[in-house]
Amino acid sequence: MPVRRGHVAPQNTFLGTIIRKFEGQNKKFIIANARVQNCAIIYCNDGFCEMTGFSRPDVMQKPCTCDFLHGPETKRHDIAQIAQALLGSEERKVEVTYYHKNGKVYLFWISCI
Repeated sequence: MPVRRGHVAPQNTFLGTIIRKFEGQNKKFIIANARVQNCAIIYCNDGFCEMTGFSRPDVMQKPCTCDFLHGPETKRHDIAQIAQALLGSEERKVEVTYYHKNGKVYLFWISCI
């Protein structure tokens, strides 16, 4: 009987399709797992990393609310709107103040789908 070594996870064609679609549009984005606590980030593209200054390992498994980008000018109301959109089933666009890793302030349009 042959011995199986290691485990090969099946390819997720749905996520692959989403990633290819948005990469081709020059979008900056993350994908999170809504089935785990804090909706952990499971993918971020290079554009997101460049935009925020954080490397992929810095971002992975963080909450998709991007708490690591919050700062003094980030409004609680905006954070609550993002969290509400993630809990619900409706798409929402929120303008929020986030911070680059170097401390620089940026205004972002977040689409929660």
